[in-house]
Amino acid sequence: MPECLKIVNWRASTRREVADWLKSSQSAERSSRVTLVVRSQLRPVDVYCYLVARFGRPNGFLNHLHRDDSDNWIHWDFNLKSSDVDLRLAGTSRDVHITVGEALNDEEWKELILGMKNDFARVGREKSKVLNGLEKFVVFQNKFVSIAELCAELHEKIVDIQPAEPMPKATGDRDDLESYEAAMRLMAERSTALYGQCLMLRLLTPIMAEAYINMMILMFCRDAIRDRDADYQAFLRAKIPDRLELLKANCYGFARDVDKSTRAYADFMRVISRRNFALHGNVDPLHEQIEIVYFDGRRPLFSSPGNNVEKFFEHQEAIHKPLEVIAEYEAVHVFLAEIADCLDARTRAFFDQVINDAYPGYEVRKRRVTRILPDHIITGMLGGVRYDDDLAVTWR
Repeated sequence: MPECLKIVNWRASTRREVADWLKSSQSAERSSRVTLVVRSQLRPVDVYCYLVARFGRPNGFLNHLHRDDSDNWIHWDFNLKSSDVDLRLAGTSRDVHITVGEALNDEEWKELILGMKNDFARVGREKSKVLNGLEKFVVFQNKFVSIAELCAELHEKIVDIQPAEPMPKATGDRDDLESYEAAMRLMAERSTALYGQCLMLRLLTPIMAEAYINMMILMFCRDAIRDRDADYQAFLRAKIPDRLELLKANCYGFARDVDKSTRAYADFMRVISRRNFALHGNVDPLHEQIEIVYFDGRRPLFSSPGNNVEKFFEHQEAIHKPLEVIAEYEAVHVFLAEIADCLDARTRAFFDQVINDAYPGYEVRKRRVTRILPDHIITGMLGGVRYDDDLAVTWR
């Protein structure tokens, strides 16, 4: 029976033994080591809590190399002994690397993994104590970031589309007709690319702004408000002007109230007012009229002369107002910056970090939001290393 399978005999390596392990990594002994990456049969949190419960803090050399943040490949590293056989267990974000100093066949690897699982119960009380001592975060989507990124893409596309060129004069001449048809095709292509983007940006811009304000409330709402669910829900559901007015009173970190006398606030509220009208699919034909057409029976009589197709594109431009949409989007960003400027310096620095995090964490006990993971996602593959789901075994 391989020594490493005697799981109850495992012990933490001494500092000298860890040093000897490192030295042997440069020698022929390294060739006798075998590593298996476990990515399906063990949860990293279970293995970590189990090892801490049995052996204390991680004692492997890689713990001294990792940075004091969550942006590492190897997050923890244990060096253990079973009699005179070395074991090393290290954890990445999603898998556990197990290295042993003796050869194991597939069934023995299975026995090692299931033996660890079964041994969890033996130290269950201590393992649970370790788990309960950890901070528990719920990872969630920051809707402001996802909507803001989409809005930024739409804004860029709208800005990049050139203004409409004057249409050539339409005549009965064949050459003029060909030029006119080419210009019409360009106008149609511009219309297809532009107006849908204008509509999306106009609808999304105020939603982006409200997501920004709601993230601010989630991050800094005072416990006295958050503890009373009715008050907290009333705060979140208050109309935008009322919500802005309550920020300083109901949230930590505000050095001053939001100034409602600025031009940026007035521009912002115009955007919000239009959003409230459009959000419910409201229609006001007189206020939103495009043109006037008279009818004699079923004969349409247009009040505006000109080329019928050109008029259609003119009306599309008047409806979607690309320049106005861009101005509204940029004005909203100006006002959001004004809200952030109301925070004291320390709170502002923290807010700037979290508000731009696409997937922040919410600590369940303390009910606080913070950045917990790096923006990028990494993984690592080791050549010649097998995985637990590669083993020719049947898991029970």
